[in-house]
Amino acid sequence: MISVIIPTYNRPSLLMDRAIPSLLQQTNPYWECLVVGDGTDEDTIAAMQSMCVQDDRFRFWNLAHDMYPDGMAWGLYGLTALNFGLDWARGEWISVLNDDDEYTPDNFDVLLSEARRTGAEFVYGMSDTLKDGRVTGQLYGAYPPGDGNVTQGAYLYKRNLDYRYRHDCYSRGRNGDADMWIRMRDDGVNFAFIPKIVHHYHRGWP
Repeated sequence: MISVIIPTYNRPSLLMDRAIPSLLQQTNPYWECLVVGDGTDEDTIAAMQSMCVQDDRFRFWNLAHDMYPDGMAWGLYGLTALNFGLDWARGEWISVLNDDDEYTPDNFDVLLSEARRTGAEFVYGMSDTLKDGRVTGQLYGAYPPGDGNVTQGAYLYKRNLDYRYRHDCYSRGRNGDADMWIRMRDDGVNFAFIPKIVHHYHRGWP
């Protein structure tokens, strides 16, 4: 089973109309979804409470909102929520999806197939990029793993690796996501990359 962790904050329409539908459309149905609010709004709470009643693969928590240092928030968003999700995950594999992005329907099957073929503990593919609903042509995903070469939503990794996101990532000049992947790489985790788009990254900045 795959444990999908979605950290969220005050974006109920994107969460419910984009991210979660892409999960429900997976060709592989063997997953659970842990949605963790970072002190999110009442609309998100109500929507997720309803979703949990409709589909018991979903679980939802709403934590107290994190306080982020000025000028450093972007790379720290959701790290506490992500670590909370990791603590409660029950699957063999972990996937993380941002609340405004979406999987391709074959994401899990493509990545699991490559993991089985290679024996990798961390397997990732590519993300295309959309801006205002239009494909920009920018792609993310390359080997070796590192900052800019891996995106949330485009990977699976074994839960028993037991890594956590660290809030001191900026002391190493990295955001929280890249910091964890680079620590994995440096510790000798077995990575595999497949040059196939498995994730749609919706870019909010120019």
